[in-house]
Amino acid sequence: MLQGARRESDHFIVYRHDSVSGKTQFCFKTPKRLGNAVRRNRLKRVMREFIRTHKSLWPDSSAVVLLPKYGTFELDFQQVSAELQQLFSHE
Repeated sequence: MLQGARRESDHFIVYRHDSVSGKTQFCFKTPKRLGNAVRRNRLKRVMREFIRTHKSLWPDSSAVVLLPKYGTFELDFQQVSAELQQLFSHE
């Protein structure tokens, strides 16, 4: 049985479950209602950069889903990083 957790901030929702495969996996959900393709792709690049630069925050064998909320596009990398770091440090 998968055990999971849901955390929410002003601009993100994060779901974390135990991974069936035994390694850490990430999924980025950016639905069309958030904006055009240029904005969604930029946001995915920012989230990937956060994942790459904060590897120490990830528990082994977990599946993480990142869902940005509307209004996240106005944030720069430092603001996104601070908000996600706060979400992941509480787990």
